[in-house]
Amino acid sequence: MLPARQTIVVVEDDPDTGSALTRALAVFGYHTELFPSAAECLNAVVTGVAACFVIDIHLGEDCGIDLSKKLAALGIRSPVIHMSGSVSETVRHEALASGCAAFLDKPFAVPDLVRVIEMVTGRVSV
Repeated sequence: MLPARQTIVVVEDDPDTGSALTRALAVFGYHTELFPSAAECLNAVVTGVAACFVIDIHLGEDCGIDLSKKLAALGIRSPVIHMSGSVSETVRHEALASGCAAFLDKPFAVPDLVRVIEMVTGRVSV
């Protein structure tokens, strides 16, 4: 992975959504690393950290909230933005209680995601 200030890690099991997010964030000057599963993300982050994680709540058989808790247990303190297309208020509350910096409902506009990334990382897009 690239240095922390340059990389946004996107964890999304839907290939179309993940690709769309990485392309859209590139337009705003962000380098992304895309992982289709919690396990692949965890295997990669042991060698580096990210400026921010954008993690889907529903990752096939995995849970994005569990992934963010595992990252924290590894000592990774990068901000987490959770996103989901279908979530109950209970899950939203659990995500926010787990320490995530923000929660976005899908579909969302890319500029909204960029504003949240800027807020949690302190970066200004170009």
